[in-house]
Amino acid sequence: MHLRDASNDQRKKMANWTIAAFTHRGRVRPHNEDAVAIGDHILTGDMDSPLVITAQTGCALLLIADGMGGHAQGAMASRAVLDYLVAAADRLSHPAICAEVIEEANQQLFKLMREDEHAIGMGTTLVGAVLAANRVVTFNVGDSRCYLFSADQLVQLSQDDVPEGNTNQFGLRRSHALTQALGGSWFPTAVEPHISVDPPLAAGETLILCSDGLTDMVDNQTIRNTLMTAKSPLQAARTLVAEAFRFGGGDNVSLIIAQPLKPELVIPGLGAA
Repeated sequence: MHLRDASNDQRKKMANWTIAAFTHRGRVRPHNEDAVAIGDHILTGDMDSPLVITAQTGCALLLIADGMGGHAQGAMASRAVLDYLVAAADRLSHPAICAEVIEEANQQLFKLMREDEHAIGMGTTLVGAVLAANRVVTFNVGDSRCYLFSADQLVQLSQDDVPEGNTNQFGLRRSHALTQALGGSWFPTAVEPHISVDPPLAAGETLILCSDGLTDMVDNQTIRNTLMTAKSPLQAARTLVAEAFRFGGGDNVSLIIAQPLKPELVIPGLGAA
């Protein structure tokens, strides 16, 4: 799927990003079962404020896993999947084998279940993106989402693995039923990831990945309006998390917001801003 075009000159300029990430248990749940990864930085638990990273690199890997099965199981599942995928980052960047790598992570969960009876039934959703100089590869399994904000429009790149008719006109879900997830059953079941390949982020565009702890609380119009007015990924992340908490914070909330970095602000390597 190609939503927009990019020239070779644009691709060369857009190999640098500024990325904000946040994860928290929310206002109701006692523990955080989500996990977030930016490159090889894996974030779990409750963060006090978003982490901001600037990246000048061949590829930037972004991942969110929303664990299921109770605190110990859900946290184990989300972390195990991200550990596996971070180690396989180079392979995830190739659309032809991306699904194969995600299925390997899925089978890794079932392997852990065979080794530990307390882990039986654990599972996780997954949404991810690989930002490269010449393209953006996005993928998901479950109901965690990826959006592109471009030309004042919010476009959902991911596909919700939920029963038909489960989402209303505002993008909010009527139930938490899933048609597929990584793990999540007593016996090995294969997954069919949704994979999209698009041109690289252009100036003025934003990519947002999030767990349903955001999208169950905050509708698409509010997300769009926030991205229209925010001056940075950090400001956008803070505003969206505040909105999720204002509307109840009923679930763990995790998000990653990425934008092309202005050339004069590029910092070589990968590090905290």
